Amino acid sequence: MYKKLLILAILTLSSGILIAAQTNERDEAHCFKFTWLGHRFNNESVILNATCQDATRLAQNIPCELPLVASYDGSWPDVEYIWAHHSEIATCVLADNDVCARYTYYFNGLAENSTYMCTRAIDANDTAITNGCYEQTRGSYSTRVCLCRSVPGAIPCNSATMPYLFPVLSLITIIILLMY
Repeated sequence: MYKKLLILAILTLSSGILIAAQTNERDEAHCFKFTWLGHRFNNESVILNATCQDATRLAQNIPCELPLVASYDGSWPDVEYIWAHHSEIATCVLADNDVCARYTYYFNGLAENSTYMCTRAIDANDTAITNGCYEQTRGSYSTRVCLCRSVPGAIPCNSATMPYLFPVLSLITIIILLMY
């Protein structure tokens, strides 16, 4: 389950004591790293040899990260399941200057695909962006990117619910602070 699991055992023959030390990469901050193929793919879709070009339909400047993910019924991916069972292939370690991102590409209001990744982001003034959601629309096409920084040991922040959960948690925190 863990990318690296190091178990160091020292047996002391005279006393029979076992001392074990364990370290793993779950103590580091992670981001999800995969591309969800969108609602048109499900458990009956033939995606065995699918590529990033298939996922993005050859659209320019649309990011794609392997592995490619499809859900059983075409719904958004179950990121808690991915974190618990596939974190070694579907996450990246968050570097100090990077952010976690979820880049979703829409056509006519429906998600075509969504890429989760570690990346760097800057605004129009070349200033680093560490959190928030940004959207751009061109005709029937739109893109939405949400950025965040994960907490070490926790589920990556670029999960499907993060952009909607953060404002709610912020509001609850403000209300609690105002009450005291």
